[in-house]
Amino acid sequence: MTSLRQTVMLYVTVLLVIVGVTAAATSSVFVRYEVNRFQDTALQEVALNAGLIYRHEIQPRIDADVEDRLVVQIWDHAGRVLHRSGPPADLPQQARLGYNDVTAGGENWRVFRANDPQHAVQISQRWSAREDVAAYAAAGAAVPLLAAIPLAWLLIAWAVKRVLTGLGELSIDIGQRSLDAKDALGLAGVPSEIAPLVGAMNALIERHQHALDLQRRFVSDAAHELRTPLAALQIQIDNLGARELAGTERGMAADLLAGIRRAAHTANQLLTMARADALLESRSEIVDVGALLRLLVAGSAPVIEAKAITTTIDVADHSRVMTRAADLQLVLSNLIDNAVRYTQAGGEIIVRASSTIEATVIAVIDDGPGIPVEALPKIFDRFFRAAPQDSEGTGLGLSIAKAAADRNGIAIRIANRPDASGLTATVTVPITEVSTGVAPTRSGAAPADGLK
Repeated sequence: MTSLRQTVMLYVTVLLVIVGVTAAATSSVFVRYEVNRFQDTALQEVALNAGLIYRHEIQPRIDADVEDRLVVQIWDHAGRVLHRSGPPADLPQQARLGYNDVTAGGENWRVFRANDPQHAVQISQRWSAREDVAAYAAAGAAVPLLAAIPLAWLLIAWAVKRVLTGLGELSIDIGQRSLDAKDALGLAGVPSEIAPLVGAMNALIERHQHALDLQRRFVSDAAHELRTPLAALQIQIDNLGARELAGTERGMAADLLAGIRRAAHTANQLLTMARADALLESRSEIVDVGALLRLLVAGSAPVIEAKAITTTIDVADHSRVMTRAADLQLVLSNLIDNAVRYTQAGGEIIVRASSTIEATVIAVIDDGPGIPVEALPKIFDRFFRAAPQDSEGTGLGLSIAKAAADRNGIAIRIANRPDASGLTATVTVPITEVSTGVAPTRSGAAPADGLK
């Protein structure tokens, strides 16, 4: 995946280098032209005035480099040398007046010749001296530009980082949002070019939430509307079953009653799902795991007693987690209800909870028929049932429990027991605020701790 920041910085850095090199080259060209013009003028001035002073002994500057010194040559009209100064060099008298380029002694020279009625004056200067002047001048112009490149890079990097910080915060905000988040995305720190996109996303979120609200309202209303006629039908079937019916009619009435019970259970599950969705905005609170498990097991007491199921609760005293109480209760009640429903008469259910520094792990273990291995990956799909066809159920319970767990960061894992027939349902609640005791409790026959 291409990084926008790295791409921008690469292009900007390349651009700065190109600008710096171009500025240095351009500066060198202009400086060379200006220096050459200046030096040509100096040669001309020396030549025009040398005739006035050539007979005097002029001491050269002792601090001048040999390379920088001029060669001054003066001839009379007969071609005799009247004066010569400067470094040794075999420079012949030029036939053409004005500026000339000459190669002598393996070096390139810039020569200017001028005449008057009595004299011929020729002033010469090495090209290398001019190149040095131009190089120093170009370096003086280029160094500030080159030094500005890292400074500009840091400045632009800071600016780009500041601009992209808003996008980073926006991406984090989007990544941490739940499916049911209703608040709009913030525009703080977002570049103006991205603001229309964020506005469109907010509009999409609003439409999505509206669609979800309509769906939840429909599910809740439909479930409420179904409960009344289903209850009436169940009463009528019960009244019909109380009468003396023939064998065939009695079987039809029993099948009809079972179908109505399944429909009523489905309606109740839909209502449960609607209520769970309505609690999405509820706040997390400290939940006593032991008290909640004992309460849920006690709620299944009639079925447990009717089936003579042995129930064991092993929970650390004062074990607490921070989560939405209603969602955790929904998850655990579904698992305990399934364990009670599918455990055979005289079986055993173990409810165990333990805590570490990272999570509280709650396990519900039964000795029922288990689930076929090929069906395990689908058990959280809506309306999927891995239980026998003659058992009650709608295939919604585990999917509702999974949705409640996901929105609280709770993990659910259901697997067949490796040591015996039955299932082990494991619920892992991350620790955000927990206080654990040291002594586990074992339930016996008392309803508060265990039921038979």
